[in-house]
Amino acid sequence: MPGVRVLGPTGPEICRCPRSAALAGDGKGSDPHKMLRATGQYMGLGMTWALSVLLFLGVGGWLDSRLGTTPILMILGVFVGAGAGFYSLYYHIVIEPREGGHEPK
Repeated sequence: MPGVRVLGPTGPEICRCPRSAALAGDGKGSDPHKMLRATGQYMGLGMTWALSVLLFLGVGGWLDSRLGTTPILMILGVFVGAGAGFYSLYYHIVIEPREGGHEPK
């Protein structure tokens, strides 16, 4: 089996493990598709949090420009967006898996 070039502690070296294990970054041979799926899921959750903060920041800034209350509503929007983003993270990481285990068969 041909080896895969990896960066070892002393520099580039050839790994004699299966290609999927070398690409996954561990020697246990874990499934890289599962790792990529989980990575994508958590990146999506992070993007959800960031976009909720930016959305509420924008809405607060827009309302500030209309009402002349600069920067009160923009700051309030950041906190509301962060709270909504954290609730979404908490729901998807803690509550949803807990409820998923109790589904009727």
